Amino acid sequence: MKNFILIYYLAKLQYLKLLKKYVENYNHSEASKSAFVEFNNEEIEKLASTISRIDSNHFAFLGVPVSIKDLYGVNGYKTRAGTPKELPSKWEVQGPIINTLTSHHSLITGKTHTVEFAFGGVGMNPHWGTPINPWDETEHRVPGGSSSGAGVSLCTGTAALALGTDTAGSVRIPASVTGNVGLKTTKNRWSTEGIVPLSSSFDTPGILTHTVDDCIYAFKELDKTSLYNNKDKGLNVDPSIDFTFTTYDWFFDKCDDQISSEINAAIKKIEGNGKYKKVNELNEIDNSYNLFTKGGLAAAEFAAFINGEMRDLKETLDPNVAFRIKDMDSFSAMEYLERKNDLETMSYSINKKFEEFDIIITPTVPITAPITSYLEDSKKYSEANGLMLRNTSPVNLLGLCAITIPVALDGSGIPIGVQLIAPAFHEMKLLSIALRIENSLGNKYKNLI
Repeated sequence: MKNFILIYYLAKLQYLKLLKKYVENYNHSEASKSAFVEFNNEEIEKLASTISRIDSNHFAFLGVPVSIKDLYGVNGYKTRAGTPKELPSKWEVQGPIINTLTSHHSLITGKTHTVEFAFGGVGMNPHWGTPINPWDETEHRVPGGSSSGAGVSLCTGTAALALGTDTAGSVRIPASVTGNVGLKTTKNRWSTEGIVPLSSSFDTPGILTHTVDDCIYAFKELDKTSLYNNKDKGLNVDPSIDFTFTTYDWFFDKCDDQISSEINAAIKKIEGNGKYKKVNELNEIDNSYNLFTKGGLAAAEFAAFINGEMRDLKETLDPNVAFRIKDMDSFSAMEYLERKNDLETMSYSINKKFEEFDIIITPTVPITAPITSYLEDSKKYSEANGLMLRNTSPVNLLGLCAITIPVALDGSGIPIGVQLIAPAFHEMKLLSIALRIENSLGNKYKNLI
C-alpha cells in the first residue's frame, strides 16, 4: 500500500498508469466484477486525475485504491446492505472511518457486496449474487462473508485496501479463503458510526490487505480516529518482538485434515520465533461458542433493529438470514441479559488468562470454501455457515482482537489462513507478532493479476 504513496511522489504519470490498471482490472474477469455492487469507472478516472494534482505529503492514504463494504455510508454512493433496495438516506452519511479515508484523498473504487445485513459467514446473497472466489477457475466457490466482495477486490487488483466489518468473523473469514490479511479490531476501539448495524454488542470495523505490513500502515492511520485511551495507542511496531503463544485443541476439532496439517506445520515454523506455552483449558472458548449456536446476542439485536427500522425489508429477507432470527420474537429480555452477563464474565476470565501468553494460534476457517451449488440446500448452507464461523466467533463474543494471515493452499487450491488471537486493545502487539510471523513464513498469496 505504501508503494502507492511512493509511486505518487516519484512519478505522477506512473501513478496514473497504475490507477488506470486498477480500472482495467475491473473489466478483466467475472470475478473482478462480481466483487462490487457499485463501481464507477468514469468517476474513478476523474478522481484519480484530481488526486494526481495534489502536492502534499500530509495525506496518509493519498491515491490509495480502497473498496468499501456496502454497510458503510459513503458520499456519492447509495447504501443497500445487501438488501434488494436502497436504504434511507441517513445510512449514506459517512462516519469517522470513511471521513479519514476521504480527507486523506484515498481513491474509493466502489462498494463491495455483503451478505444481507452482514448476517452470515459464507458470503452468499440471493438478491445480488455471490462474488466469485478467484482461486478456483473452474468452480464457483464462496468468497467468505459477510464482507464477501472485500477479499475478492484485493485478489483481482481492484483495491489495495478493503474495508469490511466483523461481528463473528466477517473480515477474517473472507480474508482467509481469498489469501489476504484481515484484522478484527477490539469492540469500541473504532467507531461504528455511519455503518448499518447487525449487532450493537459485537460489530467492529475491520481491514483487509495483501500483507501485514500494509495492515499495520492502514491500522495506525485509521486508529487516529479512535477516541478511546488504549494502552497500546501510539506504540511502534516491533518486528523482532519476543512472544509466547499457546494453542487450543477445540479450534482443530472440526478442521479438514489438510487444513490441520498445514496449520500445525506453520506452528512448527512459528516455534522458531516464539515460545510455546501449554495451557490446559480455555473453556471460555467452548462456552461462548455454545451460546453463539443458540443465537448469542446478535440474532436478538438484529431482530430488534429490523423490526424497528427496516420492517418493510423483513418480507424480502434472504431465507438463510430470516431463519437465524425466526425464534427471536419469543426471546425474553431476561434471557438476553443473562447471556450478556455470562459473556462479560467469560470475557474477563479469558483476558486474565492472557497474562500467561501473548496470543492463541488457531486455524482461521476449518473447512475449504464450499462450491456455491452445494449450498443451495438450506441444511448444507446452515452447516457450512456454522463451520466457517466456528473459529472466529469466540473472538467477538469474548471481546478480543485477532488477525488472519495466509500460510498455505489446501487440496482445492484455496488459501488457508492462520488466526492469531490477542487480548482486548492489544492490536499493536498483535500486529508486531503477526509481522514477525509473516517475515518468517513469507506471504505467497498476493493478488492474482
